[in-house]
Amino acid sequence: MLGKTRGIIRAYLPPVLWVIGGFLLAELLRWAAVGTTWYWLATLASWLSLAILLAAIARAFWVSWRLWRSHAGVPATSEKS
Repeated sequence: MLGKTRGIIRAYLPPVLWVIGGFLLAELLRWAAVGTTWYWLATLASWLSLAILLAAIARAFWVSWRLWRSHAGVPATSEKS
């Protein structure tokens, strides 16, 4: 069970880091836009955070599908009393 837990953590860690890193970068761009007259930086920050969030969600769904789908070569275990 411990090996499966480590696998799940390794599988879901990249999307979490993408979201955190993306939002940090977006906030830096937003603060840069506030300090200057380059308002397109704030727009870029919004689109960047949205794109990273969607990519992370897509990866999480893909990982979930890969982890929890039934494998054709592995027989299902059934418990009979």
